Amino acid sequence: MTLPYPPDDDPAAYRYINAALRSRDAEAWRLLAADSHVEQTDRVVRAMLDRIAVARTHRTAQRAKARVQALAGEISQADYQRDAAEDATRATKTAHFETMLREQHRSIAQAARRLRGDDVRDELTDLVLALGSAIDAHRAAVLASGAEPAASDRALWDRLAALDVPGSAGGEDRTSVEDLVQRHAARQDDLGRVLAGIILDVAGDATSVPRSALLTVWKKTVAPTLAPEQKTEFAAKGKGSLATERLRKTMGHLERKGLVKRSDSPEGQRLDLLDRRGLEDLADGVEP
Repeated sequence: MTLPYPPDDDPAAYRYINAALRSRDAEAWRLLAADSHVEQTDRVVRAMLDRIAVARTHRTAQRAKARVQALAGEISQADYQRDAAEDATRATKTAHFETMLREQHRSIAQAARRLRGDDVRDELTDLVLALGSAIDAHRAAVLASGAEPAASDRALWDRLAALDVPGSAGGEDRTSVEDLVQRHAARQDDLGRVLAGIILDVAGDATSVPRSALLTVWKKTVAPTLAPEQKTEFAAKGKGSLATERLRKTMGHLERKGLVKRSDSPEGQRLDLLDRRGLEDLADGVEP
């Protein structure tokens, strides 16, 4: 059995996906995840989620406008309350539909990533980034020491400058590894400043803070800054929360700077403050 439309007929895919969601037909979703159609299914579901998000934003603006009109007497309170109740009913149905759509999209996105080889590409990019970052850190340490770099050092640095990797789906054909490392370092420093401020606020005068306390504040601060497509893409990899993953990596960034250290306790993981002044400087944006 195959799907009743070709992999380039997105309107037909939209109608089929809608019907599959409402019927909860497992066989339909197996077909939608087949290699011949999974990238189309992924594309169409993403577009559906985008439309839901746009509609939600429009609805919120309309509710705010109606509230102002009701307060100004431009519409009656009875009309406002009736429209608000109808809107709440529509919002509940839409939220239920969106939940079902996202549940199905997790497996679809994973299948699409596997077919495109995205997981392998991401693993290789992470490996290249780790190696490039290590070379960059080595270069910074050698130059900061005032010692004359050895010929092998300069050869290593020249090699880093010459390397590039295939670009992402964003449109770049090739990306310099050195540029990739610098952009990664800049993002890490930006998030490091955020985390340093959170650590200092949560710790107060204490020398150690529970990771769970940091996570709560971190999510409230960082999660709203993450694009929905970033969170969806990360969730599709089956790795949990993107905000939590960013916290883990940022903690590692601060550890490498010698500012904090993770430790275990009977109550759970904690973060020990090793260099309060360094954390304060980082939070204030002071260059080391």
